[in-house]
Amino acid sequence: MNIKKILFLSLAMIMAVLSVHGQVPNEVKEVMRKCEAAMSSPQGVEIDMNVKTSLAFVKLMNMHLVTGEKGSKSKAVMTMSILGKEVTIESGFDGEQEWVATDDTVTITKTTTKGEGDSDLNFNLANEYKKAKMKLKNDYYEIDFSNPVDKNNEAKSVSVKVSKKDYRLREMKMSMKGAKATITINKVRFGLKDDYFKLDLSKYPKAKVIRK
Repeated sequence: MNIKKILFLSLAMIMAVLSVHGQVPNEVKEVMRKCEAAMSSPQGVEIDMNVKTSLAFVKLMNMHLVTGEKGSKSKAVMTMSILGKEVTIESGFDGEQEWVATDDTVTITKTTTKGEGDSDLNFNLANEYKKAKMKLKNDYYEIDFSNPVDKNNEAKSVSVKVSKKDYRLREMKMSMKGAKATITINKVRFGLKDDYFKLDLSKYPKAKVIRK
C-alpha cells in the first residue's frame, strides 16, 4: 500500500470519528451543565418568559408564558392575543390529574403520568447537536448549536445566551423549517408550594368542565 493511500485512509477514519462524536467543545458542555443547574431547584422553580414566533406567510405572534415545575408536577399559563382578543390557556399536572383550561372549557384527565410539555426549556443541546460555537460578549456567553444529531429534529439550529455571572439562561432562539421562535427570560423564582400546582376551578366560573 503506497503512502498516499495510507494518508487517505487515515484521513477518512479521522473524519468518521469526528462525525460520530461531534464537535461540541467541552467548555460549551460545562456552560450548559451549569446553566441547567442554575435554572432548576428541588424546591421548585417558576420561569416568566416572552415567546415570539414567526411562521412563513404568517405575521409575528407574541406570547407571555409562565411555567412552574417541582419534581413531576408542573403548570404553565400562556397568554396571547388572537384576532384582537386576549386569550389565556392554563395547563398543569399535580401528580393525580392533568388539565387544560380556558375561560370556555376545562378538560381534566385522571392520571399519575405527566404528558409531554411543549413549554419545557431544553438544556441538553450539547448532546443533541454535533456542532457548537461559543463567544463571550460582555456579561454573557452566546452559544450557537447546529447540525442536529437526530435528522428529524424540528429545530435545525439553536442559539442561547447564558449569563456569565450566575449562568442563568437569558434567551433562546430556534430556527425551524419555515419558522423561528425566540424565548426571552424575564425572571426566575425559586421555591414553590404544592398548592401552586392545584387546579383552581373558581378561576373558570363559566367554563364547561369535562372529566376523562
